[in-house]
Amino acid sequence: MSAFLTRNRAIVLAYLGMVVLLLLTSLFSPGFLSGSHLRSMSVLASFIGIVALGQTLVIIGGGIDLSVPWVLNCAAILMTLIAGGQDGPLLWAIPVVLAAGAAVGAINGAGVALFGVPPIIMTLAVNVILQGSILVYTGGAPPATAPQLIQFLAVGRIGFFPVVVIIWIVLAIAASVLLSKTAFGRQLYAVGSSPTVSEFSGVPIVRTTILAYTLSGLTAALAGMLLTGYTAQAYLGMGDPFLFTSIAAVAIGGASILGGSGHYIGTIAGAFVLTILTGLLPALNLSNGALLIVYGVVILVTVSLASDAFSDIASAIRSALGRRDPPEAMGGETQ
Repeated sequence: MSAFLTRNRAIVLAYLGMVVLLLLTSLFSPGFLSGSHLRSMSVLASFIGIVALGQTLVIIGGGIDLSVPWVLNCAAILMTLIAGGQDGPLLWAIPVVLAAGAAVGAINGAGVALFGVPPIIMTLAVNVILQGSILVYTGGAPPATAPQLIQFLAVGRIGFFPVVVIIWIVLAIAASVLLSKTAFGRQLYAVGSSPTVSEFSGVPIVRTTILAYTLSGLTAALAGMLLTGYTAQAYLGMGDPFLFTSIAAVAIGGASILGGSGHYIGTIAGAFVLTILTGLLPALNLSNGALLIVYGVVILVTVSLASDAFSDIASAIRSALGRRDPPEAMGGETQ
């Protein structure tokens, strides 16, 4: 158990933080820990968690995906356009939308891996292109009706469990297996730790990077369709809040923003922490602006902690504390 806690300290701390926040929020908001509220909170966390799944893969691989907001938004709008509010067309609309999201992710990955475009520049440019394209295509007035089946997937229940949470659990299991038990997972950690060493070790860097971004586009598109069912409509800008929440969830879950470490199990805790914070702020009479400050601080702190400069400072402090002057240690006098 001690070895497990040592290896997964960041993940354990993320879950401890989640529990502490739950208890703290329940003090300010009676009924926060009721079954119905926990169920509603799980639904909200699932949307963050699904988007953050792909972001986790990209960040572990040493990249970042800033195209998430408008991949999500475009998927929602395309689904409503194709389905026209009817369940029948979803039989082919869902695969088309998921394929489109994956294609956008593959373009991101190709730009980063094949053409050497920095991930921030590549994904941000794609995000802006998607935003402009959908504004031109819809004229600023996207269709508003979500099919009943999509609404059921987002807000329906099977017994006590929300359907979207069940979908999230299945995806979480798949992501955990992908990272822990497959060659792709090992290669992704290797690429995130050191692309140069990975290249000399024979790791397929290009394929691994493109696949990570492809999965990020796929999960963002899936989240877009499900979110449309939750709100019962698609609207412009619905993906904007998920840019920083997806990154912050990964960071809170213990993954290094600089790549090479982390796990989706930790990201799950990060998604719940952000959802709990969203419920805590109104109880403390704080606005959403305070939540944005939290996101920014979390990302800044985690990047700083993962930087080489911080590692050097920490090593210097440990060395200074570890050094002991023999005469003083024995109680003698220095000359």
